[in-house]
Amino acid sequence: MFDQKYPSLAILLITMFLQGCEPGDDTATEITPNYNLLSNCKKPENTLLANIIEESLCGTISVFENRSAMSGRKIDLNIMLLPATTSVVRADPIFFLAGGPGQSAVDSGPALFYRLHKLRRERDIVLVDQRGTGKSNSLACELDIPLLEQMNLTIGEVNNLQIEKLKKCLTEYDANPALYTTPIAMDDLNEVREVLGYDKINLLGISYGTRAALVYLRRHEQSVRSVVLDAVVPMTMAIPKNVAVDAQSAFKKLLADCEHQPGCQQAYPALAAHFRGLVKRLELSPEKATIIHPRTGALTTGTVDPLLISRLTRGIMYSRTLSRLLPFAIEEAFKGNYQPLSTLAYTMTGEDNLLSTGMMVSVLCAEDMRLVDSPNNTADFDNPLYNMVAAACEFWPAGSVAEDYFTPVTSKVPVLLTSGTLDPITPPRYGWEAAATLSNSEHLVVPGVGHGSVVAGCLPGVVSDFFDHPVPREVKASCSMNLRRPPFFTSYAGAVQIEKAGEATND
Repeated sequence: MFDQKYPSLAILLITMFLQGCEPGDDTATEITPNYNLLSNCKKPENTLLANIIEESLCGTISVFENRSAMSGRKIDLNIMLLPATTSVVRADPIFFLAGGPGQSAVDSGPALFYRLHKLRRERDIVLVDQRGTGKSNSLACELDIPLLEQMNLTIGEVNNLQIEKLKKCLTEYDANPALYTTPIAMDDLNEVREVLGYDKINLLGISYGTRAALVYLRRHEQSVRSVVLDAVVPMTMAIPKNVAVDAQSAFKKLLADCEHQPGCQQAYPALAAHFRGLVKRLELSPEKATIIHPRTGALTTGTVDPLLISRLTRGIMYSRTLSRLLPFAIEEAFKGNYQPLSTLAYTMTGEDNLLSTGMMVSVLCAEDMRLVDSPNNTADFDNPLYNMVAAACEFWPAGSVAEDYFTPVTSKVPVLLTSGTLDPITPPRYGWEAAATLSNSEHLVVPGVGHGSVVAGCLPGVVSDFFDHPVPREVKASCSMNLRRPPFFTSYAGAVQIEKAGEATND
């Protein structure tokens, strides 16, 4: 419907499912859901994911856009089903809820379950593009400017262009954006469950997908067997409120960890001062930089906006792997070499990692922005999510949610929550907030991990075991305590690390 070729750097740096087995019941049975509604998926361009997608089934299920009226325009929900890899299939599939808000479950799910392959041994995986994302009547509204070429613009200019683009998209959508809220989408998901012929399902939500899973649990608890929430967004968290505050806490932890790693401390004794000095220098006198495109090798020249430094830093901290290069990249930028920082940013975001901006605005304007009235900036970080969405909410069609929408979800359904100690956007305190009213839950706080824990270290096995035997108090996750922040790079060659005898780095 709209050009999705290039994401906005500003947007990328915001961010960025039959009879079910009861808890503890290990019975497996052959099931026959309504596979006839789906057909073979098209061969993907990504060769790494070719096998998993080619053996999967794809299709659409039509739902009313206006679920209250149950009349008028219908929209097609895009679905991919990754079949279980054994012939005897458990009756309760896993439904994956993607992040964002605005991420496509069908686009992001195959790569995730390539890594979480154990979850597919005896269960189908169901990926549904939430309304407004992917190919489910997308509300995508991205700038037509290549990612690195946006360096020619200030952050403010990019933000203004995105707002004008959103105004234009509103005139072109075949949709009522006010109807693209989380509760309506979760009722869509329940209809997909019913049409596909499943009784009980399991939910796996990551980031915003955990919020969606909680909303589904509240509205359709009787159909949920178990839930895994990774990088938790509880109902008590107003998503745009503490973007800067939580980034500041993660950055403080990164600086402290660098000080306590001998190689890092020796290489960057003035890391905090150089970071702040770099930003101040750019505020006083913007600098030109020529960047080599990490994929094409083409040269791009632009002016470095001081806000770009902190926003790239925040984005890179999402990843435990990439953040190990952050002190090196900051130090190089302080010396005038912006290539490492820009390469890390491109690696983190890429030009195919798209969010549906219109869907994100529809969700946040109807929901969380009702609770937020300021960006809550900190000494080192601004709040790009608030700044963009606040401007968009002034003209975006406003949806609505119930008055008690932000009340914590209470449930006795088995729930496993996971949080990374290094997470700059959903740190562990949010997991504890959600767990407080989930009476049959266990919250794992995983050291040395950023945003998203379920693919780190031994966690895939822990999650698989939980879905097989969903008794939270019996979760065995001591193996996750061996994770820690990988050693920081001190040069292009890698990390200089002094290890104690018998201690090995777990990367």
